[in-house]
Amino acid sequence: MRQIGAILRNPVSAAALAVLLAIILFCVIYPFVSPYTYWEVNPGDRHQMPSAEHPFGTDYLGRDLLVRMAWGGRVTLSVAFLTGLIAAAAGTLAGIVSGFAGGFADSVIMRVMDAISSVPSLLLAIVFDYLLGMGHGNFLFGIAIAGIPPFARIVRAAVLEIGTSSYVAASRALGAGPVHIIKEHVIHNVMPLAAVQATTSVADALTTCTVLGYIGVSIGAPRPEWGLLFDLGRKQLRSMPHLSLIPALTITVCIVCLYLLGNGIRDSLSAEGDRHER
Repeated sequence: MRQIGAILRNPVSAAALAVLLAIILFCVIYPFVSPYTYWEVNPGDRHQMPSAEHPFGTDYLGRDLLVRMAWGGRVTLSVAFLTGLIAAAAGTLAGIVSGFAGGFADSVIMRVMDAISSVPSLLLAIVFDYLLGMGHGNFLFGIAIAGIPPFARIVRAAVLEIGTSSYVAASRALGAGPVHIIKEHVIHNVMPLAAVQATTSVADALTTCTVLGYIGVSIGAPRPEWGLLFDLGRKQLRSMPHLSLIPALTITVCIVCLYLLGNGIRDSLSAEGDRHER
């Protein structure tokens, strides 16, 4: 709770969090109140510029871009946050096991992490989508797996440092077992570090998801997502630049907000560490 308060007291990270939450709420709520649907084709409304009736204009089939942005955000942000959550859970667990067990287990886990890191996340996503069936969002498994190694390395380093601390040595002297030490001393110490990495992981997943949609590896038409909307708008960039600029700017704003939020969490951790040292 202290860290959340520190983030909210930081005007930059607080503003980033507010903007990110506003975009998420828009994506969740607007499809229910919009007079249009993302699949509704209106040939008579093709290629309309932004107006009161269509604030973001319409595309080449007369579909309202605003509601398509809302539905696309649901897909893109869901994939980004879900893959970030999976990577955080798996990477944190791998880092705890690796750092706490040491020896052979540590060596094997870290070599696996090195192997995963050597493969680009985009390639992993395409391979998983191809092997498990294209058009069903299976690429998210590849994005999630690619995000595991950074969590594992950060958490492992923290666990190794915690393992040499005096309070862990005292717990062992009192007969505490590994499960008790992990529960009482390890988890709550590594969670803030994992939270910082999580913002970067979600931002990276959002970027990868956008690129996949741009090259045609997406959930599948007619369901929109931001990368696909950007690609469709790019084909009319000269005549109707807003069709590609709106998705591109929205993606950029989300990524910047995630990085600023991560910096806010990191600054709050540093400030808390300085207080402890004094």
